[in-house]
Amino acid sequence: MSKLKGPDGRVGDRLPDGRPAISWQRRWTEGALPLWLVATAGGTAVIFVLGIFFYGSYTGIGNAG
Repeated sequence: MSKLKGPDGRVGDRLPDGRPAISWQRRWTEGALPLWLVATAGGTAVIFVLGIFFYGSYTGIGNAG
């Protein structure tokens, strides 16, 4: 399947007959990194950092005991 590119080099959303130019399965998995992988790694990092803050609140300078 040849990709119909516009004057700026981007692939259009629809083919001339109205069908999507790229199937929805490929739209979410193409690119340097899939979006779901970036979101999963980012969410895991946020939970990890919050865990460090909660751990620090129970130990060290910030604890009440």
